[in-house]
Amino acid sequence: MGQPIESLDRTVVGDVAIFTLDRNLTSMATRSFDAEPTEPGPDDFAAILAGQNFDVDTEVDRVYLAANAVQVTRSAGWSDAAGQRIGDVIADLFRFYD
Repeated sequence: MGQPIESLDRTVVGDVAIFTLDRNLTSMATRSFDAEPTEPGPDDFAAILAGQNFDVDTEVDRVYLAANAVQVTRSAGWSDAAGQRIGDVIADLFRFYD
């Protein structure tokens, strides 16, 4: 259930990957996380997404969300596999079951 988020673009600048999405995740607000959030609420999708990014990749240092963009800082730089892994997490944020 739920539609996948389509990542429209992924740009890497140094240790930061910027994922531009087809929907807004934070409205006009911005959210940033330097560590996995503790006990995010069930509808705090920004915190849930940040936590999932920290879970799937131990090299993730920071997750920043602003409107339809997700910026992920990774201390080890970005490989195609790492970018795909994080992109898959973002795409599946609103997928609750297949």
